[in-house]
Amino acid sequence: MIIDAHIHLWNRLHGEDLGIDRQALSWGLAREGERIYYAAPPSFQDSLSTYERALAYMDWLGIDRAVVLQEFMDGKQDDYLAQVRRLASKRFSCLALFDARYLQDPMEAFNHAVNELKLQGFLVKTPQPFPELNLAQLMPFWRACAEQRLPVVLKDGAPAEVERLLRAVPQIKIVLSHFAGCSGAESDYRRRLELAAAWQNVTIDAGALTYQQNYPFVQAQERLHQALEVVTADKIAWGSDYPRPQLHADNSYKQQLAFIQEECRFLSAEQREKLLCGTALKVYLWN
Repeated sequence: MIIDAHIHLWNRLHGEDLGIDRQALSWGLAREGERIYYAAPPSFQDSLSTYERALAYMDWLGIDRAVVLQEFMDGKQDDYLAQVRRLASKRFSCLALFDARYLQDPMEAFNHAVNELKLQGFLVKTPQPFPELNLAQLMPFWRACAEQRLPVVLKDGAPAEVERLLRAVPQIKIVLSHFAGCSGAESDYRRRLELAAAWQNVTIDAGALTYQQNYPFVQAQERLHQALEVVTADKIAWGSDYPRPQLHADNSYKQQLAFIQEECRFLSAEQREKLLCGTALKVYLWN
């Protein structure tokens, strides 16, 4: 089995939650205000990242399942991902986007996402726009995530703040996204690796590990090799960041997978299996 633990889907691009005028155009292009940019590779004629298109790519490459994360740059996709859950629940684990509503009424937002929409965890972008995770009003929310074994995927996150949350709610499942923020400050990246090594319920996804590199991703190979000296392979899940154009136009989806399957020759068969499915199977909910 192969699981891509970091993809993005949207059936429309918007910036309503942030008060931004954003929309999909065509051939991968999108508009944000006056700025035109690539939201997807130019092969995406409608500039939409639908679950049907993702399934076509996954079937082509032999990818069995995928974890759908969210980003403010695409607009909140909770309602769309609830549809994806109904239509393709065996192929996708879909996470809600933590936004300002969770600060206003955390448990109402939790119940809507989990009990009504049937989403299976949360993506939290920190320290921007949410610098503080350990607010008193959020503790019931974090405890509910821990009780229901729902993964909380953190994009970035100050290591000290993440550790405070782990000490407050020791059973919470934390995923440190974008390979524990390896493109940021080296000291913060190393501290996140140490957190993953120290806490049984902290793992890493490798989304964007190959960002701004060319195949066969020599720098990413070195990063992964070095990380495995700190954390074991069952703490890392492969992810492609599909369909971000800087990864899937510059270098194909097939190359993102071949990076693990073929190029990282230092991996044992057991390590490769854990990276490609074992870690994701135990961290995310599949039903």
